[in-house]
Amino acid sequence: MNQRLIIIVSIILFLLGIVGIYLSDSGDDVSADGAQQQATPRVTYFITKRIMAAGELITKADYEEKTEDVSDPDQVPETVESVEGYYLTESVKQGTTLTKALLTQDKPVQRQSNELYRFTIDLNRKYINNLYGLLPGADVDVYLRFESPKREHDNKSTIFRGESVVKIVKLFKNKKLLTPVMKGSRAFSEEENNSINASTILDNKSEEYTVDIELTRSDLKKIYQIENKYEIIVFPAESVVSGKSVSSAITKGAK
Repeated sequence: MNQRLIIIVSIILFLLGIVGIYLSDSGDDVSADGAQQQATPRVTYFITKRIMAAGELITKADYEEKTEDVSDPDQVPETVESVEGYYLTESVKQGTTLTKALLTQDKPVQRQSNELYRFTIDLNRKYINNLYGLLPGADVDVYLRFESPKREHDNKSTIFRGESVVKIVKLFKNKKLLTPVMKGSRAFSEEENNSINASTILDNKSEEYTVDIELTRSDLKKIYQIENKYEIIVFPAESVVSGKSVSSAITKGAK
């Protein structure tokens, strides 16, 4: 009888040992999972939904909130608790992550000067790619495209009477860009830029594209004195693009 009892007790102890080992392994797995979850930080950050200029006030419509798990704890990006109601310290592209360095609660002081003016340029649709992607504050060169009547040198040149020559001259260089390319009252988006093709450039739909640049009083006088029909073309400043002189292919205007 004692021998049977010993055998039964041994079996029970054996089974309890197996159950204990199983429970111990399960606990280790749960602890490991919990430790892994604690080691994977979850961060929330904000990105811009459009090109924005330095000094602009950030509103709810200007940014998108994103939340992600960061696999490497040593590479957790810098985050901010809120961006709405802050001002930008510098111009940013669409999709820029907003960090503390880009934000300030101090309203920027508007520079007051009798010599600097904001001038809005109406852009032909076929020229907007010249400027797409430039941020406010970039330097640009301004060209004037106009028609000039051909001069008749003798009576036999009547075949040219009424015709005109298209000329392009550089009007200003290294002027500050104050806005991105605007379509109406909003910045021209990357999606809209990618959708433009040859057929849409050449159609006659009346859509307004503009940019603002900074000019002096004497610059404005030059523009106001132009009598010929003209249009303005804006390029990134040559000093920024290549540092080289204007291509000889561009015809310089008549004096």
